[in-house]
Amino acid sequence: MKEIQDKLIAIISDYVDIEAKNVTMDTDLKFDIGLDSFAMISMICAIESEFGIEIPDAKCAEFNTLNDLVQFIYQQINK
Repeated sequence: MKEIQDKLIAIISDYVDIEAKNVTMDTDLKFDIGLDSFAMISMICAIESEFGIEIPDAKCAEFNTLNDLVQFIYQQINK
C-alpha cells in the first residue's frame, strides 16, 4: 500500500502546488489541498492511467482523503 500512497502523492503534487511531504493519509483532498471538481477529474484520469483501473464518476464523490483513494485503488488492483 505504501507504493500506492507514494504514487498518489506524486500525482497530487503534480495537480496542486503542494509539496509531497505535506500530504498525508489524512489529508482532505478538497479542504486541505483545495482540489476543485475540474482538478479532481483530471487527477482521477491520471490515477486511472497510472494504475490501469477505471474509477466510476459516482465513486469520485466518495474520495475525501488520500486514505480513501489508497484503499479503493488497493481493492481494485487486488481483485
